[in-house]
Amino acid sequence: MKYNFSLLLILFISISSYSQTIDLTRYNNFLKKHVSKKGEVDYDKILDDIKELNDITRSFAKISPNAGWTKSELKSYWINFYNANILKLIAENYPIKSINYINEPFKTESIDFADGKISLDLVEHKILRKLDDPRIHFALFSTATSSPMLKNTAYNAKSIEYELGVAASDFINDPTKNKINMKGSQLSKLFEWYKDDFDVRVFINKHSNQGKMNNETPITYLEYDWTIPRN
Repeated sequence: MKYNFSLLLILFISISSYSQTIDLTRYNNFLKKHVSKKGEVDYDKILDDIKELNDITRSFAKISPNAGWTKSELKSYWINFYNANILKLIAENYPIKSINYINEPFKTESIDFADGKISLDLVEHKILRKLDDPRIHFALFSTATSSPMLKNTAYNAKSIEYELGVAASDFINDPTKNKINMKGSQLSKLFEWYKDDFDVRVFINKHSNQGKMNNETPITYLEYDWTIPRN
């Protein structure tokens, strides 16, 4: 059985009026063990613990968000769900130089959810982007060198608003990802891909510590390096 967006909406409109309690202890411990504070992922160690990761993704798949969930709860759940499953996808195909060596990695409906299968693209574009918070783009891990950093702890509903602010600021102020200057800025390809989700200049100026932009600042976009970093 495969889920389309209509079926997912039905899952959200549950008769339950309160959110489920999610224990993130296991996922937190897994991230701390396999991801450095700088976001470096040790895929060799993940392979050694693949059963643990499979158990974590299965536990996420058994939880069905419902209409009683707050936006913060939805954001934290689906970001954790996405990041855990993309780690699993890489581990299942490791060693590879890039996630793009996998056939249609973001579009294929191969991720367990409830009694069906969904895709990474569905989680990102049909669920998370619908929550109208462009900061989520800097919390989702694509496994690439140009990707936002994978946080080595789980996103928590109680602190997600702060955590998303940190994720956006960290990414914007990383000079390997963005070079911001009033006379001309080179930005991550993410800002071109998701330009409909925010006013780029306003968003950059809100989070940037390395420079500001105005309406006349020329913008070019850096090539996105899909290579998986090696430790």
